[in-house]
Amino acid sequence: MKQLANKRFVLVLSLLLGVWLSGFSATAVLAAAETNEPTLRIGLMTKQFGILAESNGSYEIVNVDTNKVQAEYAAGAKTRIGLREGKFVINNSVIEGDRFRIAPRKSKSMEREERLIEINNRRYRGVVEVFRTQGTNGLTAVNIVPVDDYVYGLMLRDITPEWPEQALKAQAVATRTFALYNVGKHKNDGFDLCASKDCLVYEWQTGEDARIAKAIKDTRGIVLTYQGYLAAAYYHLSSGGYTESSENVWSKAYPYLRGVPDSDQTSPYFQWQKRITPADLEGLLKAQGYSLGSLTAIEISKRTGAPMNKPDRGVSGRIRTITFIGKDGVVALTGEKIQQLLSVPSSLFDLKIAVPIDSIDSNITDSYGDRDVKQIQINLPPSTSGGLLTDREGIHRISGVKNETIFIEGFGWGHGVGMSLWGAKTMAEKAISPGSDYYVSILKHYYQDIKIGKWY
Repeated sequence: MKQLANKRFVLVLSLLLGVWLSGFSATAVLAAAETNEPTLRIGLMTKQFGILAESNGSYEIVNVDTNKVQAEYAAGAKTRIGLREGKFVINNSVIEGDRFRIAPRKSKSMEREERLIEINNRRYRGVVEVFRTQGTNGLTAVNIVPVDDYVYGLMLRDITPEWPEQALKAQAVATRTFALYNVGKHKNDGFDLCASKDCLVYEWQTGEDARIAKAIKDTRGIVLTYQGYLAAAYYHLSSGGYTESSENVWSKAYPYLRGVPDSDQTSPYFQWQKRITPADLEGLLKAQGYSLGSLTAIEISKRTGAPMNKPDRGVSGRIRTITFIGKDGVVALTGEKIQQLLSVPSSLFDLKIAVPIDSIDSNITDSYGDRDVKQIQINLPPSTSGGLLTDREGIHRISGVKNETIFIEGFGWGHGVGMSLWGAKTMAEKAISPGSDYYVSILKHYYQDIKIGKWY
């Protein structure tokens, strides 16, 4: 506990110090200090030629280095920020300075839904800092926001507010933990976290919901820890029946991120399908630098019931490696890479290679001996090909005949590591008389041997 308390103190102190150095207002720093709630720097966009700012309340632009107010604007007034010969330009006027803060003028007295700064037509809570993108041309915009406001923005996007209260609480704790775990991930770029899937997809303020706000408030400061340190609380939309151990997706083994049975069968993302021709697949591979020539086979073992124990598949059945065999070469890709290549929801899938047969011609002879040919439509499933290379298990031969198609049948949505949002929903729905802290049971199902407690 002493180690946990020390780390909590260091994290909060460093975050508050970082906010102060970035030029955040004294009032905001004092408020953060009083509540001990960390403040995050979220990189919204980089390498921008120009930034258009607006607010639904009055706002100001402040020179971060001098703390001097450069301009004040009424609600709805638009401000254009850019660079001209290396100097900042605000509404066509050149001004001195390296960093500028865009902030509501009366944020302390405004309601949550009113404290919004609009950047390039997207609204955010907190304040926005603008500076030159490091190492290249253009501008970077960073949203400086309390961690729970950040969590709120993510949950509005990731989860349905009508879900059970305990599922919302579990999501709030996991999101808060993951955000704090990744503080400083992009420190060389001038912010903590990015707004893309490299961190967590953080788009903009899309609305308000009292149930999500309550779940965050009820779990305020609560996080997941492992051996006294913040846990990498990964989560995803739907696992497809079984979550995955971390090393089978990203090579790094986290002791608390183990594959476990999931209850997401009612998820609309539980099962999916895709078709692709061998020629299109060859084109996708070539575009990524893999010039294999005409594909002759794909090697991947058949998915069976989880837990699985195959060299090319993880415990859930997700693909670890898949091999493409062509006339001019062979390449093995990771599950993450093939998921991106095929633009499919997950790497948990099987495939079949088939040649559809639409119809056949049949000779007909009547009682007078007259002959004719009739076309008969075939409505049977496509027939799959046989094996190759002595029929080794997992080899799917590509013959190259006309209309050949690769049928992909997949399960789940996302990387499959950590908590499944749809699985958490089902656990909360099926719980018998769940108490106010049932979310703890949900979290402990998906994150093994973790501790749950206050961080601030």
